Amino acid sequence: MAGSDSVQRIPGYCALCISSCGCISLIEQGRLTKVEPDPSHPTGKTLCAKGRAAPELVHHEDRLLYPLRRVSPKGDPNPEWERISWDEALSTTAREMKRLADENGSESVAFSITTTAGTAMQDGYPWVERLRQAFGCPNVVVSCPLITEPQIS
Repeated sequence: MAGSDSVQRIPGYCALCISSCGCISLIEQGRLTKVEPDPSHPTGKTLCAKGRAAPELVHHEDRLLYPLRRVSPKGDPNPEWERISWDEALSTTAREMKRLADENGSESVAFSITTTAGTAMQDGYPWVERLRQAFGCPNVVVSCPLITEPQIS
């Protein structure tokens, strides 16, 4: 496969944990098919199972690609979801955030970050932090990946 002319090899890094390991993504006919370690990257010549599983995650049939809204009431065993536009999702979120702040104060909510580094949120953290500050919220919840737990303890 690697020798085929139809395969693109794109260097980058894995965003599935804090390590940001160097990797090479193999693209065939516009589709991510494999992720390999980048031997020229300082993180070494290996890539963990999470990194190697990236194509399965990207192309999984249950992966959410669009905003959804719950159709049936909370607590219903079948929540039923309907697809909505990004504009509607953002408008609904902004309206609900304003309602919460008006009714309970901006300190009544907490902004959550999936990890302090790693995953795709790594690049989005400054944006979430600016949003939290603009909202006037002092609360932020951060979860750390198990990989870093021994370093924190």
